[in-house]
Amino acid sequence: MLVYHLPGTFETREAHLDLLWEAGATGLEERAGLIRAYFDTRAELDDDIADGEWRDEVEQDWQAQFKATLRPVLAGRVTIVPPWLRHEVGAGQTALVIEPGMAFGTGHHATTRMAVEALSALDLGGRRVLDVGTGSGVLAIAAALLGAEHATGLDIDPLTIPIATENAEINGVPPGRVAFAEGSLGLGDDTDEVYDVLVANLYAELHDLLAGEYAAALRPGGPLILTGILTGKLALVRAALDREGFGDVTVREDGEWVLVTATAPAQ
Repeated sequence: MLVYHLPGTFETREAHLDLLWEAGATGLEERAGLIRAYFDTRAELDDDIADGEWRDEVEQDWQAQFKATLRPVLAGRVTIVPPWLRHEVGAGQTALVIEPGMAFGTGHHATTRMAVEALSALDLGGRRVLDVGTGSGVLAIAAALLGAEHATGLDIDPLTIPIATENAEINGVPPGRVAFAEGSLGLGDDTDEVYDVLVANLYAELHDLLAGEYAAALRPGGPLILTGILTGKLALVRAALDREGFGDVTVREDGEWVLVTATAPAQ
């Protein structure tokens, strides 16, 4: 078995996980401060992930090992679980079933969990929710399960759309309650629809770039939920929200990651 050892964890190396998949990785695992990427053959790697080490190891059932380490994630009124742990969802909790796969977002990362918790704290009944950078669809699906009238998930990666759609079907969300599409605010979409709630698990530089689009996509006073932000980049996001007139800005930290909530400016 050919394994590429990359220093770091899923949290510190989140931005590089897609590069490993694109290079042909058949699986990813975090162990002892390393990301272990499994390959069938040695691959050409992007410079951003070229500081690792190739090793030949004894063949292992990495999928079985990965499944054995996953546990339910409690996120407010929602418990995020893989299909084989559905029975462990506690009474009174809403089960959000996500099949771990290539689209990042099993709920175990602090950014995903905090975003679901923030959605869980809102009354979403009758509201329309936009999830920018939807990935596995976990946030849009969570919104629908929490009572949103409709949730829309956007992602620039077309490969995520069928995965997110399948996850919605696994959770029994009717097609009329959730929809996924390729695209992103400010990157060529032609929609002028206004939403009641917007959630985005991206990264600080993109939040800075899209802050004006967030304001345009939200009804006045609508909740904005932003995560994927490293603590060192928080000032960039806060400055962008101030620039665009967002109010009621609050910050929550979990390790090196930050969740920022705000309300859209009056228009």
